[in-house]
Amino acid sequence: MKLISPVDNLQEVEALISAGADELYGGVVPAGWLQKYGLLASANQRTFAGAQFRDLQEFLAAVSTCRRAQRPFYLTLNSPFYDEEQYAELMELVEKAAAAGLAGVILADFGLLRTLADAFPELEYHASTLAHLGNSAAVRLYARHGIGRAILPRHLSVKEMAAIVRQVPGMCFDAFLLVGKCPNTEGLCTFHHSSPDKIWPCEIPYEISPLDPTARQSLEPVLERQTSWSRSNRRHGCGLCAIPALKAAGIHGLKLVGRGAPTRLKLANLALACDCLQLAETRGDGAAYRRAAVAAHQKRFGTPCSTNVCYYPEFCRDE
Repeated sequence: MKLISPVDNLQEVEALISAGADELYGGVVPAGWLQKYGLLASANQRTFAGAQFRDLQEFLAAVSTCRRAQRPFYLTLNSPFYDEEQYAELMELVEKAAAAGLAGVILADFGLLRTLADAFPELEYHASTLAHLGNSAAVRLYARHGIGRAILPRHLSVKEMAAIVRQVPGMCFDAFLLVGKCPNTEGLCTFHHSSPDKIWPCEIPYEISPLDPTARQSLEPVLERQTSWSRSNRRHGCGLCAIPALKAAGIHGLKLVGRGAPTRLKLANLALACDCLQLAETRGDGAAYRRAAVAAHQKRFGTPCSTNVCYYPEFCRDE
């Protein structure tokens, strides 16, 4: 399986490749975009500058560096939708990136997919989790219009992923592996992630009250689970225990979250993923591998596993 790493600046590219990244993905905001459309009209679902390349020149240099190293680079344009005026700017961006050696685009907007696929048929097109392709019919629809790879939504179990892979032969699929676990269904979430402190809505303590007060007792486990997210660190999100099962399911790539994270954290996550991939090869999918993966998680993050931060809670001891 391929390891897919985020990248935010030119200096990170060679370090990430040396650390084991098979593919890189990242974003850049076109010049003048924020002035025209505002902070919340994101070009790629990231609203803080640290999660973007500084400018187009640096971004194109990173793409060219990846091409020389024979590592695919994918441009992230994964907002759920754009308007017609924005399409023109994104087309110009993709044209310049393609000339520099871009491998493909990660997107969600169906109209943008059809527009880019017609104009740049040589590029690969990946459906972001923002496209919310949670079943085989949705994947086949996008495939008919140019998608060659789908990043499966975070809330699916490995069993559900395996079923989709079987039902859409010829399609490549990626799944999340490390950090950034979210309690919400990403493709349907309408929260704004624009806090300058990078504290996201699912981390803010708030209370849910049942409309029917007499139902509170029966809903207590659900209410406690929601409340527990404000006590969890979603940056410890992990799917290491599921690596053998993901491989058996036919998953092509393991995606690491972390656009905007410091380089040292990206490198640490890559090292952890590489170690566990090697462990899975030598120890198989049994209890010995799972014990090693749990220990590796605790060593990396300094906290025990929990269902909140487990990408595949069917493998979590707490379940």
